[in-house]
Amino acid sequence: MENGREEYMDSVEKLLDSLALIRKIPQFRAFMPIRVIEVTEEALLSYSRISASLASSIAEYYMLLSATSLEASRKAALKMAEIKDGEKARKAWIDVFEQEFNELFRSQRFGNVVNNIITSYADLLKSIAGIVEVYFKELGLPTRSEMDSVYREMVKMKRDIANLADEMKRLKEDIERRKDENIHNAALAK
Repeated sequence: MENGREEYMDSVEKLLDSLALIRKIPQFRAFMPIRVIEVTEEALLSYSRISASLASSIAEYYMLLSATSLEASRKAALKMAEIKDGEKARKAWIDVFEQEFNELFRSQRFGNVVNNIITSYADLLKSIAGIVEVYFKELGLPTRSEMDSVYREMVKMKRDIANLADEMKRLKEDIERRKDENIHNAALAK
């Protein structure tokens, strides 16, 4: 696993070196906007850092599960050695595993590891979304933030239209009511 991580980091370093070189060559600067290069470089660094954190947290997660499983197996084997009835032994095995894993799941360390995994994964998605947003903008495509803005405006317009429709309905009812009152008053006046 360590060898794969080294190869990954080497390839990231090579890509970053290439981006730094491109930034220094005036001919490339004319064709590639510097902002795209800078964002890509920053995103790769961020992506690498977050990926390493995520991989570390996932490894710790599985280490905790394995250690708990081994400890539960050890305790269950000791308990089962005392029990001769197969059904009672099975229940004892289940109880030991349930107790050990409940302790693990309630532990602060396990909670921190799961939180780190969730946070790192969300950061990874955010990093990727940032890169995509810059490239979409550079290509003249609508970005997610622009689409979100359009969606918010559309929701606001739908709400405004619904409010106007309600107001028109109330005004029509008011006009009909006044018309009926005028007819009724005219009839009384005769």
